[in-house]
Amino acid sequence: MVGVIRDRLCEIDPGHADKYRANAAAYLAKLDALHAWVGREVATLPPARRVLVTSHDTFGYFADRYGFTVAGTALASFSTEASDPSAAAFARLVESVQAAKVPAIFAENVQNPKLMQRLAAEAGVKLAPPLFTDALGKPGSGGDTYEAMTRHNVTTIVAALKP
Repeated sequence: MVGVIRDRLCEIDPGHADKYRANAAAYLAKLDALHAWVGREVATLPPARRVLVTSHDTFGYFADRYGFTVAGTALASFSTEASDPSAAAFARLVESVQAAKVPAIFAENVQNPKLMQRLAAEAGVKLAPPLFTDALGKPGSGGDTYEAMTRHNVTTIVAALKP
């Protein structure tokens, strides 16, 4: 997207095209460095531990890019707008988490964590600190920029899944 934005800005404001190109090149270099860092961090996890169970399926691209499996999403079968799942649905969620054999599950920063806390407790796994997903965090939160959000999420995931 950086290239698309750069090119469009150059079209509509050719007088500053050199600045747009330079800024885009600098940001792309930061993204390349971030990608390399993520790869090094993920490599510290044994492949068998690269399994995610999250509240929603928001990490598919991340999983594909960095060799994770998304074993399940706890809230895939019901809406977060609705009430808690039925007892039977919740029992299936617990079984799903246990079947994934993960040490931790992950909630998001934009949702109420109570259901995920209950799920973690019932499944006998840890609920990791929330991941930034659909929204960046407030200034100073550790997730207030794309780079900060990515570093927070990767650090949280790796720490929670390490043996």
